Amino acid sequence: MSTVLKRYTVHFKGLKTGKHIFNFDVDRTFFEQFEGSLVSNGNLKVEVELDKHTDILKFSIFIEGNVDVLCDRCLEGFSIPTQYEGQLAVRISDAIEGEENDDDIWYVSSNENEVSLAQYIYESICLSLPIKRYHGMLGTSIEGCDKEMLKKLNMLSNGPEESRQKPPADARWDKLKDIYNN
Repeated sequence: MSTVLKRYTVHFKGLKTGKHIFNFDVDRTFFEQFEGSLVSNGNLKVEVELDKHTDILKFSIFIEGNVDVLCDRCLEGFSIPTQYEGQLAVRISDAIEGEENDDDIWYVSSNENEVSLAQYIYESICLSLPIKRYHGMLGTSIEGCDKEMLKKLNMLSNGPEESRQKPPADARWDKLKDIYNN
C-alpha cells in the first residue's frame, strides 16, 4: 500500500469501546493512486465515526466536496459537487474461513490492528457521481461547454442536409400497401 493511501487507515487496537471521530482530506494525490480513475482531481472532506465494540467496528462515513470529471458532451473537464453517506461494519473474528467481505460487512482477524478505508472511500466517491455528467448540471455553468465540440457533435448526429431527406419509396412496396385498402 502506498504512503498516500496509508493516511486513510484507522488504527483501532488501542481505542476504547465507544465512539471515535476521524477526519480525512481527499485531493489529487489520492485519486492518482487509482489507475484509470473516473475522477482526475477533487477537494473532499471525509468524516468517519467509528463505534467500537468488542467484536465489531461500525463505521459511519460522510463524504462531501467537489470532484473534477470530464463532460460527457464536450469532453472538457469541470468540477461538480458530490456527497455520500454510508455505513460499514467490520467484524473481528478468527473464525472467518469461508466468510468473505461483501459491500457492507468486512471481516478481519483478531490479530489485525488497523483497517484501511482508502478503497471504500474511493468507491463511495465514484458511486456518488451521477451517471451522466455534463456542464449545466448540479449548479455548474453551461458556458463551460466547448462550443466548437458541440457544433461538431450536432453536425455528426444530424448528418448533412441531403442525408436527412427521406429516400424515395420502392414502387414494388406500393402494391403491398394496397392490401390494407381492401
